Amino acid sequence: MRKSVSTLMMACVIFVGGIGSAAHAPDNAGPSANGTFQFTVGDGSVRYVSFNARIHNDNTITGEMTYTEPNATPGVDTDNSDAAPTAAGISVKATFDCLVINGNRAVMSGVIVESNIGAALGRRVLLVVEDNEQGSNASGLDKLSWGIYTPRNINWTPADAELENDTGASLRWIATDSERPDDVGIPSHPDATIGCQSFPISSYAFVDVQHGAGNIQVKP
Repeated sequence: MRKSVSTLMMACVIFVGGIGSAAHAPDNAGPSANGTFQFTVGDGSVRYVSFNARIHNDNTITGEMTYTEPNATPGVDTDNSDAAPTAAGISVKATFDCLVINGNRAVMSGVIVESNIGAALGRRVLLVVEDNEQGSNASGLDKLSWGIYTPRNINWTPADAELENDTGASLRWIATDSERPDDVGIPSHPDATIGCQSFPISSYAFVDVQHGAGNIQVKP
């Protein structure tokens, strides 16, 4: 009996995805996460999600996520006001470039490479899953949380108006605790790209869907 799946659709992000095919992880050994399932959230619309991600022996990361919602109405492409509404349904495919696993939870991130919604192409995807085992070993329902983020474009440079040649904003450094040799430090110019390490895994919340079936596997 496959276990049910729960999901949280964060209100601050767009809920779209790609083609619901069976997950297929690479043959290489290494930490991985994969799953394939379908679910509803009480609105009568069935959604299909499939994903896989793996950290290979050379520390490279591969994987992808697909999502479809056949009954959704995506509307007009917001990047082209003259465009006609797209066909019914939502379809998105993303490729992963980052994976972090902590116990039975995994966070994956990547870029949307295919979609019937033009505005979604190139946006960052964040997928968080929780594996709660199967059958008699199940401690609860499998869960997931995910969203799509618009890249931030910073087109200004902070400067001191009283200093004609203020170059402070161009300087780079890493702040560390000198009493802790294990402190990796905080960079002065952190990467603004949303990824699997942007937020602690413990910061994500999950809620149950009304109906769901499928399987999530997280293998540290």
